[in-house]
Amino acid sequence: MSALSPGISLSFLAACALLGIGVLALFAPEKLAAAYGLPVSEGNALGFVRATGARDAILAAAILATALRHDLVGLAIFAALGFLLSAFDLAIAYAHLRRLRRELLAHLGGILGFSVLLIILIAELR
Repeated sequence: MSALSPGISLSFLAACALLGIGVLALFAPEKLAAAYGLPVSEGNALGFVRATGARDAILAAAILATALRHDLVGLAIFAALGFLLSAFDLAIAYAHLRRLRRELLAHLGGILGFSVLLIILIAELR
């Protein structure tokens, strides 16, 4: 069995992180919303937190399936989409907070992580 490339290995790691976020959103949406800087405690807002958690878990499953196939092009597409999702999450959270707060670091981490992953995957495709 050959060793996994760095891009595939990091894709597995990204998928595990997204899966963890998704599970937390589904089972403890209040905690996740507070960690992201948009605390909610009741009502329809919790449904939206769970919905984004389901989105993240589904994206994680798609990344895992693509990584298992060693499909670098597919993983690069998912890394670009992960970058965009993180950037939109940051923009939405910042628009509501109207100032920089440490909770926004999670979104910045997603942007940075998916950027690095995308660069690595593109390099591996050359």
